[in-house]
Amino acid sequence: MNEQFRKFLLNQEKSDVQQKKSDSAPQIRLKIQSKRKTNVDLGLETFVQKKVKQDEKEDKKQPNLMEKLQMNPIDLVKSTKQYSYGNYKKYYHLRLQQKWEDPRLTILDSIYFENKSILDIGCNDGTLTLLIALKHYPKLIRGIDIDYTLINKAIEQMVHLDDQQKKIQKQEFKPIIEDLPVSFDKYMEQPMSKAIEQQYIHQTIEDMNKQNEHNNNTKNNIFPHNVYFRVQNIIGNKKYDEKYDTILCLSITKWIHLNFGDIGIKRLFKTISNFLNVGGHLILEPQEWKSYKKKKYYSSEFKQNYKEIQLKPQDFSKVLEKEYNFKLIQQINPDDESAIKKSKSTFRRPILIFEKQNEI
Repeated sequence: MNEQFRKFLLNQEKSDVQQKKSDSAPQIRLKIQSKRKTNVDLGLETFVQKKVKQDEKEDKKQPNLMEKLQMNPIDLVKSTKQYSYGNYKKYYHLRLQQKWEDPRLTILDSIYFENKSILDIGCNDGTLTLLIALKHYPKLIRGIDIDYTLINKAIEQMVHLDDQQKKIQKQEFKPIIEDLPVSFDKYMEQPMSKAIEQQYIHQTIEDMNKQNEHNNNTKNNIFPHNVYFRVQNIIGNKKYDEKYDTILCLSITKWIHLNFGDIGIKRLFKTISNFLNVGGHLILEPQEWKSYKKKKYYSSEFKQNYKEIQLKPQDFSKVLEKEYNFKLIQQINPDDESAIKKSKSTFRRPILIFEKQNEI
C-alpha cells in the first residue's frame, strides 16, 4: 500500500468517525426529544382519560330527562351539581342596588298585579314575590322554586317582615288603643296600619295614598295573608289544578333550557298556558343566547344540551304566538326606561308581556 493511499484511508476513516459523531448527536437529541414528547403525550393522555372517566362518572350520577321530570324537586336538586338551576344564594342581594327595591316593578303596570292571582316561577328567596304582595295588593301571589332551601328562606323573610309590621302597628297605635274598650279587639277585621319599617320596605307617600284609596276593593289582599310559597319543579310531572291572572317568568329560561333542553322549554310554555286564564298575562324575561355559552361547560349535561338546542331565545315569541295562543302586546327595553337605566341593578334584559288569547 503506497503512502499516499494509506493517508487517504486514514483521512477517510477520520471523516467517517466525524460523520458518525455528527450523526449520532442529533440522533441522541432526537431520542431525548422523542422521549420527552412521549412523556408529555402520556401525561396528556392520562389527563384526558381521567377527565373522560370523571365525566362518565358524573353522567352516571345524573338522572336522565324522564327521571328528572318524575323526581321530587328536593331529590332532584340534591342529585345535581350545585347552582345548576340558577338557585344562587343571595341572588337578589347581588342583583339589586337595594334589597327591597326592584326597578323592574317601576316599569311594569300595576294592572298586572292589583287584585290579581299571580304565580312567580323561580322566585328564589322570595324578595320580588314579597315586594309585590306588600306594595301591589294582589288577591294572591304564589312563589315557587325548585330549591327547598330558597323556599325556606322566603318563608323566613315573610315571617320577619310580618313581625316588623306588627311591631310598628303596636307602636303607632298604642296611644289610640289604650283609650279603646277591651271589647274593641274582637270587632277588628283588618290591621289598622300596614306600614313596614323603611329599612326593610321603602313605602312612599304615593304608596300610602294608593293603599288607602284601594282599601275597599282590596281589603282581603293584605300581607301576609295574600302570599304563599311552595317547592315545585314547574315542568315536573306533578299536576296542580290552579289558574292565574298573571305569571312571572323572570330570568329562568336559560336554566330550564340547559337542564332539560328544548323539551323543557316547551313543557314550560305549555304549563304556563294551562295555568293562565284566558286574557291573562305572561311576563317573560328570557336570558340571551350568548349567556348560555358562558355556562355550557358547567357540566357535561349542560354541554350536551347546549349542542342539541334548536329553539333559541330569540324565537320564543314566535313559538308562544304560533303554538300556545299567546300574543305579544309589549316589549320593554331597559335602555328605554329611565328607572332601570339610572339604577345600579344588573337586571337589564328586555321584558316581554304576552296575553293569552284562548285555550290550546
